[in-house]
Amino acid sequence: MTRPSNPGLPERILDAVEKTVIASGYQGVNMRRLAREVEVSPTAIYHYFESKEEILLQVRLRAAEKLNSRIRAIDPALAPPDYIESLGREYLAFSEENPNLYRLLFEAPFHERKKKMEAHPVLYFTYRAARDALSRMADSGAHGMDPRYSAMMGWIMLHGFSSLMMSGVLPPAEGMDRDALRKLFFRFYIGGGGGHP
Repeated sequence: MTRPSNPGLPERILDAVEKTVIASGYQGVNMRRLAREVEVSPTAIYHYFESKEEILLQVRLRAAEKLNSRIRAIDPALAPPDYIESLGREYLAFSEENPNLYRLLFEAPFHERKKKMEAHPVLYFTYRAARDALSRMADSGAHGMDPRYSAMMGWIMLHGFSSLMMSGVLPPAEGMDRDALRKLFFRFYIGGGGGHP
């Protein structure tokens, strides 16, 4: 006899897991506790999701969409340098406002990571948005580096800075507070240290 379908249960499960991740990180997700929270048996959860990793992947995709919606809201008519700056600021703001979703999105280990991640272009939307803006700059002669490499280096800078700011281990340099460090970072992110913060 097959288990009766409960069409609302998968969303309830994902909502509960997302709340747990937001409150205590992806490491805090426990299947028995989850089952109690959504008032089903642990085996009922596996009727809809093959594993805990699959549930976390689905919540990860939700987190990616939250970040992507911020990037989509940036005016595409902005000049490419302004677009890149806005993208960086939205990315950093997302990490500061949603630290545990950010950690799930970029730091959680996943088995068979490459195969599963390639099946979900939503995970690469922000990178592609930056790459496209850099391509427009390259087409106009305003940017000499391969846009793929520039976008990757920009992401590495953003991720490193975001992770250090979240961790609290980034020490104030020369008496700078977080706002001053953020301004200094964007001077380098946008133009190699030149220009105005």
